[in-house]
Amino acid sequence: MVDAGDKLNTSHFQSHLKRANLLFSHSNAAKSQQAPPKKAYFVLLDHFSMSCFSVVLDTLVTLNMVHDQPIYDCQTYSLQDCKALSDISIEIPTNGNIQDIKLEKGAILVICGGFRSMLKSEPRLNALLVKATQYHVTIMGLWNGSFYIADSKIPIGQAISIHQDNKAIMEEHFPDLNLSTSNFTHALTQDSTLLTCSGPNSALDMMLHYIVSAYGSDYSQAVAEVIGSDRNSATSTKITKHFLRSELHIPNAVKDSITLMENNLEDLLSIDELAKLVGISRRQIERLFKVNVGVTPARYYLEHRLTHARQLLQQSNLSVFEVSIACGFISSAHFSRTYHRFFGQSPTETRRLSQAV
Repeated sequence: MVDAGDKLNTSHFQSHLKRANLLFSHSNAAKSQQAPPKKAYFVLLDHFSMSCFSVVLDTLVTLNMVHDQPIYDCQTYSLQDCKALSDISIEIPTNGNIQDIKLEKGAILVICGGFRSMLKSEPRLNALLVKATQYHVTIMGLWNGSFYIADSKIPIGQAISIHQDNKAIMEEHFPDLNLSTSNFTHALTQDSTLLTCSGPNSALDMMLHYIVSAYGSDYSQAVAEVIGSDRNSATSTKITKHFLRSELHIPNAVKDSITLMENNLEDLLSIDELAKLVGISRRQIERLFKVNVGVTPARYYLEHRLTHARQLLQQSNLSVFEVSIACGFISSAHFSRTYHRFFGQSPTETRRLSQAV
């Protein structure tokens, strides 16, 4: 049996699989040097969309998880009474009212509207939005939250998103605005960054776009692996499948090789065998992987096996020895050493931590 990792000496994920493992492969040194998190202020209007709010909140919480330190401290605020009624009639206690918000640079201010949110001028909210631009806060409007953004008269940019049912009132009140009802919008003004979406479906796209622009595509795709992977396939649960479908330029020889690796984790194929099975030379397969995946076939094989091992440790009752065999390692000791190099913890620790959650 060939172990593809015997001659590899680097100890971090280098292929697209790093996105799926960011949450589990941070070093203890990185975690110990934590900066204070930024604030994410959610203003919940009465009858706010619970689905929109949940998507945006879940995205930021997941970003905290996949990053090496928490980035956002998420807090909720209402217009009054320290509570807000959602569109599904669930009352949410909040951290305070909007006058309690202490704006900080680098923060996010999210105005959460909903289907039955009353669209009328809110002077305190207008004042908060104007102040937010002075602090260069990133402003987001969900569903019809953009009505209040427009009403505050802050710079908006070229377009703003609103739910379809609120388009008529927006056109009546703000005839000069360019409205979008099917997607999200992103505008950079002199004073702030403004993102708006028309509903929960575009909310996830908006947030992933925001993470790309603020933190890079690796973190955006890591978050998408956790909360958005079901949009890629209703049946496949294998991360490599998402990669193969999303990267249309990947040559068939590489796709076929990855599928063969995925289907041969216990009894490993040599790189020569892989090349023969896909009908190209070893030199060609090495070159194609480096160009299209960023790593050698051997490296990718190892990273996929370790990813699969991490999933088995977290989601099954297999022993560490059984996991090592299932993932093609020559011994449980070698598996444990390799796993520790990549994840900064032993297989046993991964299992213990997953069961403690």
